[in-house]
Amino acid sequence: MKYKTLHIAFLFCLLTALGWSQNPNIKDSLPTVKLLSRVQENKILLRWAIDDALAWQKMNANGFVLEKYLFSINGERLPQPKQLWSKTIKADPLETWQDIVTENDYAAIIAQAIYGESFQVDGSQGELADIVNLSQEIEQRFSFALLAADMNFEAATKAGWGFTDKTVKQNEHYVYKIKSALPQAQLNIKSSAVIAGLKDYEPLPAPIDLQGIYGDKNVILTWEYELFKSIYTSYNLERSEDNRTFKALSTEPLVNLNDKPNAPAKRMYYIDSLAQNNKTYYYRVNGISAFGEYGTYSDTISGQGHPNLTFSPSIYDFKFTNNPNEAQIIWKFPKEGEVSIKKFQLNRADKDSGPYTVVVDSIPVTQREFTYSNLESSNYFTITAVGKAPNQQRTSFSTLIQPVDSIPPAIPIELQGKIDSLGIVRFSWKQNEEKDILGYRVFRGFTEKEEPSQRTVSPIVANRFIDTVEIKNLNSKVYYQVVAVDKRFNHSKKSAVLVLEKPDVIPPTAPVFSNYKLKKGHVRLTWINSSEANATHILSRKNMSDNTAWQEIYKVTDTIQTFTDSQVEANKKYRYTIKAIDKSGLESLPSAPLTIKVVNLSPPKLIKDISFTVYRADNYIELFWRAEDTNIAEYTVYKQINDKDPSTWRIVPVNIKRLVDDAVNPNQVYTYHIRATLKNGKFTQVKKVVIKF
Repeated sequence: MKYKTLHIAFLFCLLTALGWSQNPNIKDSLPTVKLLSRVQENKILLRWAIDDALAWQKMNANGFVLEKYLFSINGERLPQPKQLWSKTIKADPLETWQDIVTENDYAAIIAQAIYGESFQVDGSQGELADIVNLSQEIEQRFSFALLAADMNFEAATKAGWGFTDKTVKQNEHYVYKIKSALPQAQLNIKSSAVIAGLKDYEPLPAPIDLQGIYGDKNVILTWEYELFKSIYTSYNLERSEDNRTFKALSTEPLVNLNDKPNAPAKRMYYIDSLAQNNKTYYYRVNGISAFGEYGTYSDTISGQGHPNLTFSPSIYDFKFTNNPNEAQIIWKFPKEGEVSIKKFQLNRADKDSGPYTVVVDSIPVTQREFTYSNLESSNYFTITAVGKAPNQQRTSFSTLIQPVDSIPPAIPIELQGKIDSLGIVRFSWKQNEEKDILGYRVFRGFTEKEEPSQRTVSPIVANRFIDTVEIKNLNSKVYYQVVAVDKRFNHSKKSAVLVLEKPDVIPPTAPVFSNYKLKKGHVRLTWINSSEANATHILSRKNMSDNTAWQEIYKVTDTIQTFTDSQVEANKKYRYTIKAIDKSGLESLPSAPLTIKVVNLSPPKLIKDISFTVYRADNYIELFWRAEDTNIAEYTVYKQINDKDPSTWRIVPVNIKRLVDDAVNPNQVYTYHIRATLKNGKFTQVKKVVIKF
């Protein structure tokens, strides 16, 4: 027997994504022999294939080595698998293929792919197509051969790509290893192995979720594909007219043409033509594995084809009656179409996109108008012609009907709420009583006189709102208003303002001693109050010479920023500190302690002068100063903006006498106060400079 050429139908070109030949997801860096097993009741079937076309071509001449090892007995794994046999398996000689190829097209494809002098695929004609076919001949041989092997296990075995092991025992498990018979020096091919035993036998499953969509003398059949794609390579679909005698719809197994590596198919589809409508047809399907086994049949489904509805109704007019919220709806439908339908349905929705609800059912087929008495503020209507066949209907385009309404809803009242310590705002109001209320818009502001901004993208249905605000900022209150909106988008006026106070979780800033004087044996202290409004300031003193406890000597709740301590003794050292307490009881950190020795009450003037340079183009101020720094430990720099209170800006070591402030804005007046702390804890006089930026 001699093969010259084999012409293969163009349909198979679309099938090469099946099987093992063209799946990039299983492609390795080296050619690999992939091995599958299928356990039957008294034997084990094995199928293998290589995933590279050039390697496949070389392996056809050299074959494979299949090894069998005893892995376990009665569930007990052997310490070392025991080799039972090793077989070299090649394709049968060409002259032995005569009988099988005359009976089986798939065997003919495999024989031609392995032994044929050429391999041509019909479907494309012309000089360019011939060039493409010749350039891709090896890939075509490889792809079609593996596809055909998937369709016929007997042919795959004859090609040296399958084996049936009948020397198996019920209580044993085996390891089967497949590898290349080609020396590794010629071509490095990775091997594969599987574990199998007779106890692993399971019957092939039945396909599930078989469904039919019936039309005019046709039906679209579909069933689950993704779940069983590792079990079945193709399917057999059958039809019956009496639910007893079934016949296959195709002489060849059905494969999924839509399953691609980058877009895997989830379902299988098949379109069948029906000889006539209104007659019941029955369908069932079973799968075919890569070993040629036919699985269990699915559940049988049935249905009938039915003629399509030719005409669609259309609403072309409506008229308001003298009654409120009532309109007469008028539609068109051809008289000759009445024989195909059994009723009309009137559908209504609040929006054009739906969802639509049937508000009037079973309208006679001869009727063309209906008076509807329950109009809302906005109504979208469609009319549906319902056919006599199941799930057969035609629906008109929608028509909007809106009764006149220009009256806005009532202003929301009884707003109440609170802000918790995390900044979550919860407030509510009394629900409006209008039937056509659409929802509410919520507005928020952070100052009493600002124009509030809207917090809701669209009207909300609930009469409550949850918001979040930043607790740790300078705004102590938040202002809310609510507007009611009806379904015609009439807006009420804004509600009364709901003022909510933020919980006080930020302690006040610490007050700062700014100066002191010794006069007539008394210590006169001056400080800069905390920036917290209405804070209470507490001044404390400790006698360092006698090492007494801290003593509260002065407490003030107004804006006083000075105190004269007359309870001091000469030649003794005292330390002072001051702190602020806000109305919530939160305390600031104590100020930097001020230590004074009554012996010499005049602080030294060690800071000689302060100079500065203003860089308006680059938006910063550079400060530098001179000082007698022999006894100075560090400098404290305070910053004051316009008429606001100064606050500590920098504390720097004695070797730094230059600072840059880039947190400045145009048209502002900045005052910098510099005070030095001596190594003995004393302070120098404060030096300041005023800069208009």
